[in-house]
Amino acid sequence: MSAANDLVKSRRPGWSLEQPFYVDPFYFQLDLDRVFRTGWLFAGHACQIKESGDYFCYDIADDSLIIIRGYDQKVRALFNVCRHRGSIICKIPKGHVKRLVCPYHQWTYDTDGSLLRNTWMPEDFVNDNFSLKQAHVKSIAGLIFVSLADVAPAFAPEDDLKRLLGPHGLESAKIAHSETYDIAANWKLVLENQRECYHCPAKHKGYAKIQFDTDIDDIDEQNQIQTRWNESREKWASMGLDVSLADDRYAMRESWWRVNRTPFRAGFVSETVNGQLVAPLMGTFTDPDAGNARANTYPNFWLHGSSDHMHTMRVTPIDEKITRIQADWLVNETAKEGTDYSVEQLIAFSKRVNEEDHEIAEDQAKGVMSS
Repeated sequence: MSAANDLVKSRRPGWSLEQPFYVDPFYFQLDLDRVFRTGWLFAGHACQIKESGDYFCYDIADDSLIIIRGYDQKVRALFNVCRHRGSIICKIPKGHVKRLVCPYHQWTYDTDGSLLRNTWMPEDFVNDNFSLKQAHVKSIAGLIFVSLADVAPAFAPEDDLKRLLGPHGLESAKIAHSETYDIAANWKLVLENQRECYHCPAKHKGYAKIQFDTDIDDIDEQNQIQTRWNESREKWASMGLDVSLADDRYAMRESWWRVNRTPFRAGFVSETVNGQLVAPLMGTFTDPDAGNARANTYPNFWLHGSSDHMHTMRVTPIDEKITRIQADWLVNETAKEGTDYSVEQLIAFSKRVNEEDHEIAEDQAKGVMSS
């Protein structure tokens, strides 16, 4: 451990981490223990579990969680481990249950994790002492976060996420499409690429066509950018949107999170191939020109939301060389596929950006692993 501490101390500001942090299993385990097990992680969407008994599983490191809505309507994160002999309870990744039944010896749990039925236990056995263990959970503006820490830290972004995402109505949305990508790169390379847009002009030409990120430091573009920002803030205020979250520098609020609403270039209203709507308006929007809502909660989540759809990304480290991305696209729950939206048009823009980023991360990983 002293060698690890020395390596951290030797880091030069403005430089990348040393190679072991991206390729060594020892440092990967440190990442899990000191980063992923200590803070808050995005698990999924509240609209995935709208009814009592709806659940989905979220696996991180060696832990499996059952994210479930109970009969009391509370969302819980139950460890997917029977209190009897340690067997996995839910082997199907999502679904609906009346009770949670362990397939090994049929121990039966309620949706709140309490043990309802045991088998072959002595008469003095107390069911109440053997409820399923629980992780900390927060359901905020339609997003579900969990913490594996013994004592969860305060969830600082809560108020800002509510103010940013409330108008998008994620609680009354549905997942229109999901894709999972396994990227041959350490999770930190994936996140480091996501945190900057210096690469955007060369690698994301479609993105640069409708977004200002690529020109934020271009002196020749500042008048145009500020004019668009001022027009957008005025319009958003008239729409009842919180313009205090419209930050033209997209600065971090704290070390691990940020939120922002940013305008598209003039003439564009959605993060799509042609910059136009591809689905019905979401939430409380009546005007499509609501800009692009963005949020990051590190180490595993970011989103981009237009007035007609939301795109979210969940990052899960598999090992020191593989990172799994869960990409979801959400629309208004009343929208009908084939009539109100086409999945191909809905995902085309973000899918292309995702694939461009995946190529970047994998190319960098090959170089980082080089001797």
